[in-house]
Amino acid sequence: MKLINDFYQIISTEQCEGEYRCKVQMNPDHALYRVHFPGNPVTPGVCLVQMATEILEQKYQKTLQLCKADNIKFKKTVGSNEAPSFVFIKELVEGNQLSVRVSIEDDEVQFVKMSLRYNVA
Repeated sequence: MKLINDFYQIISTEQCEGEYRCKVQMNPDHALYRVHFPGNPVTPGVCLVQMATEILEQKYQKTLQLCKADNIKFKKTVGSNEAPSFVFIKELVEGNQLSVRVSIEDDEVQFVKMSLRYNVA
């Protein structure tokens, strides 16, 4: 199930030397937030991984299949009113695989960091 343009929207993208930044805005009215800790809505970790995947699929215009997720560290919860940036660092394409380090952060704090590997279709 795609989350883009329903659970979150992309606000801006920026390609810098060695990194790709994508700022998103969460949809605080989404049904998921009504059931995932009502009164204190938190973005599920699996949704953050899916969001990273969808952002990369949009960037590369390719279908990606997650084959490995390493070193996922949840440092701070991502609330429903957040507008974090997904920062993709050291993207490496080898054959039909894409490996990338991801940081989900705002100007003050890092929420999550993870390493993801995808098969590229």
